[in-house]
Amino acid sequence: MKFSRRRFIASGAPLVAVPALGVFQSKAWASGSRSEYKDKDEASSLTEFTEASVEAVRKGLEWLKRTEGRKGGHGTDIGQADDIGCSAMVGLALLADGSTPSQGPNKTHLKRIVNYLIGCVERMPNGNITSQSGTQLQNKIGSQAHTFFALLFLSQICGEIGIHRKTRETVGKLVSTVVKSQSPRGDWGQESWAPTLGTVMGWTSLRSSHFAGFRVGGSPEKTADHLMKQMNSSLNSRQHWMHSLYKNATGIRVLYAMGKEEEAVSKKAFANVLKLVTRDNTAFNQAGGEEFLAFHLITETMLQKEGKDWATWFPKVRDKMLDVQNDDGSWTGHHCITSRTFCTAAACLVLSAPNRYLPISQK
Repeated sequence: MKFSRRRFIASGAPLVAVPALGVFQSKAWASGSRSEYKDKDEASSLTEFTEASVEAVRKGLEWLKRTEGRKGGHGTDIGQADDIGCSAMVGLALLADGSTPSQGPNKTHLKRIVNYLIGCVERMPNGNITSQSGTQLQNKIGSQAHTFFALLFLSQICGEIGIHRKTRETVGKLVSTVVKSQSPRGDWGQESWAPTLGTVMGWTSLRSSHFAGFRVGGSPEKTADHLMKQMNSSLNSRQHWMHSLYKNATGIRVLYAMGKEEEAVSKKAFANVLKLVTRDNTAFNQAGGEEFLAFHLITETMLQKEGKDWATWFPKVRDKMLDVQNDDGSWTGHHCITSRTFCTAAACLVLSAPNRYLPISQK
């Protein structure tokens, strides 16, 4: 049974002024310049869910719940210590299936994740949600990776009726942390293996917070300009498919939302990603967590765009994602981010996207 979309009421959350890099009007993050997409009827006959995809999500979520620890967090795999980023990703996957912290078959699991993350923020050192270093997510995405994912998840539930003040205060603290860590270039550091992923996740977490009713500082325009330069460089050079995939697929998420979908770099990036996933199964058979994350981000983008691109993109990604699911319901990362929890949550987010339950699916 599915549940109605969460009531996402921006006015229900307090405005948080953040004085880093100057305070921008909230409308900068709303980016009302995005054009109206055409050809929406192209997707009218698309079968978004199949019996196989519904069953795959069910098995995936059941496996994810087995990674829960005693304190409500989730480890990188079954029996592993709690991991903040993986816990947030599991929370997002449960939200995308229709449960909330107050209703649905997985409400108890979501409540425990919320409380676990709030506890992490209450104990957080200055400037980061964790004092840990060298985790899989940090090595690949950046030192603030866990902060990004925690903020993204918690901001997605701030419009939920009954969410207490402590949750909103927690989001406000994380917003401030993410904004302060943005560089003058608009990125979130270059120290990781895939800094583009960190920049996109920093931007995504702040945009989500904006739509939750928080006044967000930082510079979304600088982020878009930075990514365009990075993607132009990538598209005009010979790179391994892994590097080009996560740069192009995740960068599209920002450029489309910032009204730059008609830019040559945006069109070329999407064409290259579509060609890669259509050509063969390499991107799925050899995927690491960063590829699974990239598939989630571009799927959300195409979901909002609708029309021909959505109708072309989703069936291919859906069916190829099903082909690489493990018999126990999990998905495995084959390099870098190998965490089955992270990869399984991201895969479930891809397959559940047509539910349109996440607030970020509307923005």
